[in-house]
Amino acid sequence: MTRLFLIAICAVVVVVVGIVVWNTTTEPDAPAATAPERQHYDLEGGQEMRPRWGRNEGGADGTSGN
Repeated sequence: MTRLFLIAICAVVVVVVGIVVWNTTTEPDAPAATAPERQHYDLEGGQEMRPRWGRNEGGADGTSGN
């Protein structure tokens, strides 16, 4: 009876040690992705906005002479 009890305790110890070793050797999960910092764009000054087409061509919506 004591021999069976000792074997059961040894088996439990081996399983627990195996689980501990498994958990310590595996790589940890990647940290949660965080949003990148918001970039600051300088909105002061800059270039005048003009249509892409030339003066005589007119736009796609029929507005010539912008």
